[in-house]
Amino acid sequence: MQIRFSQLKDNLARAPIPAMLVSGDEPYQQMLAADMLRSRAKELGFTERKILTVEKGFDWFELGAANNNLSLFGERTLIDLRIPTGKPGASGSKAIVTFLKDLHEDVMLLVQAPRLDRNGINSAWAKAIEKAGVVLRVWPLNEVETKSWIKQKLNSKGFSVTDEIVALIAQQVEGNLLAAMQEIEKIALISETKQLDIQAINAMLTNSSHYSLNELMDAVIKKDLSRLVRIMQSLKKEDIAPPLLLWGLTEQIRKMADASKLQSRGQISGHIEKLVQLSHIHQQHIGTGNESQMTRPEILLQQCAWTDRVIKGRANGNPWHELLQLSIAVQISA
Repeated sequence: MQIRFSQLKDNLARAPIPAMLVSGDEPYQQMLAADMLRSRAKELGFTERKILTVEKGFDWFELGAANNNLSLFGERTLIDLRIPTGKPGASGSKAIVTFLKDLHEDVMLLVQAPRLDRNGINSAWAKAIEKAGVVLRVWPLNEVETKSWIKQKLNSKGFSVTDEIVALIAQQVEGNLLAAMQEIEKIALISETKQLDIQAINAMLTNSSHYSLNELMDAVIKKDLSRLVRIMQSLKKEDIAPPLLLWGLTEQIRKMADASKLQSRGQISGHIEKLVQLSHIHQQHIGTGNESQMTRPEILLQQCAWTDRVIKGRANGNPWHELLQLSIAVQISA
């Protein structure tokens, strides 16, 4: 069966889980889920642990051997199978399915993989794990969930915090719970009082933000300009491929156009009129055409084409500057 992270503790307490697949792109929850299963396995007498990492040249015979070659001393074994690519291949898929069909009661299987796409989660090997045990998919928390998580962790350590402090920490580590936990542990170690002060917290924190294309699109749709700029700066530092971001922005423009949600300039609220003017000046500078004779989708898609040329080196400009300008233009029109 498939379960959420919040359901794992209860499922582990109810009955032994012979096999579990942990998949996702949120490292802290993934690490915690694996630790919870290992801890429960140890309580059940699975004292021996064998780690198998699927790398180039990995022999899948090792997995079958681990199931057949039980400890001479009668120790129960946890097989910790790690698939960094999330793709075991045809031979690996067959080996996992066979392993689970013949799974010995003194053997438990933990499979760790990155986030699986639809084909991956519906593959024969993943379905075999789901049938024999559980599949747990972990997802990054959104902004509201991150704040709630941070507040709960701080309160559990006896700290009294304001919403302002929680928001500051969330801003610094958004999308990275592992970094958030590190910051909380650092606060617990350094702070001499349980009444946290915003100035002191600001001095303690380091910027550990980790964003993805989804967060960028969220900032665009919600018209959160400061967050948009912060995310773009973080994506640049993380060397995220500019073509991926351009694809996401282009798709967003098309979705908005199909839903007739693109606004004309006359519909823009007054408080960002200066931003509208600057974006319009940039569009004129790169030659997106006569706005009076074009629709908003046409103008934005021309700006996408210009940004694509800059990214490919076919036009002068800074790819990240153009991506930011395009993001702002889309945000204005959302």
